[in-house]
Amino acid sequence: MMLELMQAHQGLLIFILSLSAAHLLPLQRSYHPNTIFLLVFKGIAQRVYQRQASTSYLAFSGTLAFVLPILTIVVLCLLLSQFAYYPNWLGGLVLYLCLDTSITIRAKRIATLLKQGQKSTARQLLQSVVARDVAKLSKVGIAKACIDSTSLRTVRHYYLIIIFYLLLGPIAALSYKLLLLCDHAWRDSIKPNSRFIAPLKQTIYVIEWLPLRTFITLMALSLNGKKVAHYIKHYARYFYQRNSGWILALFAANLRVQLGGPCFYLEQRFEKMRLGVERHPEPEDIDALLSLLKRIRTFFLLLIALSWLAYTLSATALRF
Repeated sequence: MMLELMQAHQGLLIFILSLSAAHLLPLQRSYHPNTIFLLVFKGIAQRVYQRQASTSYLAFSGTLAFVLPILTIVVLCLLLSQFAYYPNWLGGLVLYLCLDTSITIRAKRIATLLKQGQKSTARQLLQSVVARDVAKLSKVGIAKACIDSTSLRTVRHYYLIIIFYLLLGPIAALSYKLLLLCDHAWRDSIKPNSRFIAPLKQTIYVIEWLPLRTFITLMALSLNGKKVAHYIKHYARYFYQRNSGWILALFAANLRVQLGGPCFYLEQRFEKMRLGVERHPEPEDIDALLSLLKRIRTFFLLLIALSWLAYTLSATALRF
């Protein structure tokens, strides 16, 4: 009886086990496959990117530089799945490797370091997860950058990965993850306004446009929805990257702090819009962010459970 039940709900079992493993048994960066992909994308950019080249060359080379390697990896994974004896379990392994659950752990360590007055150590830890320059950031600047980065990376590297996995399968989740890794690898050495990186950014924007807005809207229903809608209307729609603006609007409205704002990339100042008119964040607000993320995760998982239950009941009703 138990075996039949497990076989009938194998997909749900694989999803639960992958999610649990990502939280309980996360892989270290030193031997995670994502580290290899980051090195590959960085190596490609170093060979292809020419700062003084024409805009048409940069756009064309930038497109090929992320399309060809990602396409190669995806095709290899598709071929491997055709020979896999348990393809569904292989898909669960892909989900496990794509999910990043170490983001909040780093944020908690940064908050602790700031409270202890160890700003230099906090900057070093922050530099490993952001592309902006952090050498001159104050205590408030480190806290704001940490909240910005943790919010953006958690939504993209965790929740959107799950959404793509559930709706389109593991290959879609892997493809999106590779795009994010490529963007992160290139931003370390290429300015965000470069024509070389523009095709990659536009591709990510289009792919995540609908699922990201759906996710933010659903999460806002359980939080300060009216204020989130106000922030989206007056700030996010004018943000330098509208998808990121939606994410930061959700967290700025509920944390009651100001997010975004000007920052430096490769020693050049970029004037980015601020979200909100309230106070600047403090290290204690990082703890508030982590509490908010726990509430969001609980609501999100309950929403998935209710959706699965509704789907199961409707499928059972149709059989009879």
